[in-house]
Amino acid sequence: MKIKLLDGSINEYNKSMTIKEIAVDLSTSLGKTVIAGKVDGLLVPSDFIVEKDAQVEIVVNKSELIEEIVNATAGFLTMVAINKIDRNAINAEISYKKNDMEFNATFFADPRWKLDQIESLQNVVNQLMDKNKIAYKAIDGKILDQEFSQNKYFLELGKEYIAKNGIAFCYELDGVKVVTDQVILLDLSFIKAIELQQLTGSYWKDSAKNEMLQRVHGLAATGKKILEEKKAMIEERKSNDHREINKRLKLFGFDPLIGAGLPLWLPNGVIIKDEIRKFINEKRWEYDYLKVTTPVIGTVDLYKTSGHWAHYKTDMFQPFKAGNDEEFILRPMNCPHHIAVFRQEPHTYKELPMRICEDAFQHRYESSGSLTGLERVRAMEITDTHIFVRPDQLAAEFKSIYKMVKEILDTFHIEIDYLSFSVRDPLDKEKFFDDDKIWNEAEAQLEAVLKDMGVEYKRMVGEAAFYGPKFDIQIRTVQNHEITVATIQLDFVQPLKFDVTYIDADQSLKRPIMIHCAQIGTYERFIATLLEQHKGALPLWLSPNQVEIIAVGGPESEAYAEDVKNMLRKQYIRARVDARDERLAWKIREAQIHKIPYQLVLGPNEVKNNSVNYRQYGGEELIEISKNDFLNKVLQEIKLKK
Repeated sequence: MKIKLLDGSINEYNKSMTIKEIAVDLSTSLGKTVIAGKVDGLLVPSDFIVEKDAQVEIVVNKSELIEEIVNATAGFLTMVAINKIDRNAINAEISYKKNDMEFNATFFADPRWKLDQIESLQNVVNQLMDKNKIAYKAIDGKILDQEFSQNKYFLELGKEYIAKNGIAFCYELDGVKVVTDQVILLDLSFIKAIELQQLTGSYWKDSAKNEMLQRVHGLAATGKKILEEKKAMIEERKSNDHREINKRLKLFGFDPLIGAGLPLWLPNGVIIKDEIRKFINEKRWEYDYLKVTTPVIGTVDLYKTSGHWAHYKTDMFQPFKAGNDEEFILRPMNCPHHIAVFRQEPHTYKELPMRICEDAFQHRYESSGSLTGLERVRAMEITDTHIFVRPDQLAAEFKSIYKMVKEILDTFHIEIDYLSFSVRDPLDKEKFFDDDKIWNEAEAQLEAVLKDMGVEYKRMVGEAAFYGPKFDIQIRTVQNHEITVATIQLDFVQPLKFDVTYIDADQSLKRPIMIHCAQIGTYERFIATLLEQHKGALPLWLSPNQVEIIAVGGPESEAYAEDVKNMLRKQYIRARVDARDERLAWKIREAQIHKIPYQLVLGPNEVKNNSVNYRQYGGEELIEISKNDFLNKVLQEIKLKK
């Protein structure tokens, strides 16, 4: 058989060879460091047998794939340890969350395990790491059915793996077998540190529709020093989580009596929202958008007509009745309301594009387990826009929307990671509106726009909405989470369902195309992202308290501090005097903890000179300037949104 290597060279063998045997044949050093391989692009264990012509890549212990493989190995060893402690436990799935740097081992146990069992599990895992070698074999559907008939989880996953790759991987250690599609280290000398962190409940396949299992979370590394570095990074991320930051800044809160996922915006949080809203409205005005206000409820018939009832019913709150016949629902989306605005009167082709916008409240029934601070909530306010265009205006309008969104994100110093271009799965006639011609034309037109703009994008098949293709603007947070910050969505279905028309130049009625766009998504998620990105130290123009004034030296200084405060507040600068009976050093420290951009220290000298002494957040130097110069400095920074 012929084995083509990455450098293009070809080695011929007269028998089947494992990945490790090929590595040893290539060089002794390669044989010592090989941990896995790729065969025609498929990642496989080092004992995988190559039986026919293939392109082979040898994966060594310095490869970037080592993290994935080490963590899969740790998950496997945890499963073996689970069965050594509890023979009746049924292992389910190994997974690795790269963003969280943790591996998971999911299993079923009756009785359920308790958290204090993690310590004994850790001890068994430590013992297993001293073993020499893990046994491996590739299995097909027949072997899967024969050997794992008593494990419904392995059966289900194994069939999925075999359907995808033609095989599944089976690993064995101390009589415990595990089925997975992940590659693990067969030589355990490459893994030096595993630390189990937590035991939680977890739905099978992370779906609330399935049964509740248990999940062990842990960290793994090729060395103890690397493990400690990971732990330090995780701790730093936790301190920068917007929920931790909120404990100091007091921006939002929750109350179980009101309900999970229903945020309460506190005064400081409302200031941030209002500043962002003001800026977004300025951009809307610049780009000729029309503001409207619509109700937070709608009839069930409204959402049946739009198609949301059929496709998103499970994500909505339950309907409620008013009177005998009327049935309403808290709106999960705003598009039907904006269509109703457009239909209030006839429009001609000259009025298009018509850009209708609203900061709209909406509600979605997220599962309780998925709720995460402001990042995932049940009540949200979204910067929503629906634009009605003629077909000949579509490309130009998409470019205009993207330009506007990019300008907004640039102002907040948020870098776009990439664009996700979501198209339908043409074989799925239930999820997507069934009209091949419309879909093909729309997808081709949007892809042409993306190519014309010269932006990088990923094509995501099957990720479109039921009513049209879209592209999502993806960013990466400081927590290394990938999130959608803005969406531009094409919709040719709802104008059809609601019989939306405009009068064309020849006086005939034509159907417009509708574009959905949420410039920054919801205020909730966007503010959570900002807080984490800035580690709570928001830029001056967004800070709830922009200037903290500290008077020292007696009543005269205190009166002067009030005068300076009033001067600043007359110019709408958010300033306050810290009049608490505390030492100067304590007040300065408090201002730093609350990440206030400017701290003024005013004493007899400043009173005499009609000046201020200021310190910027994060700095040590005190700078004295006239109070009018300080006023102008702050106003200029706010204007420039620094």
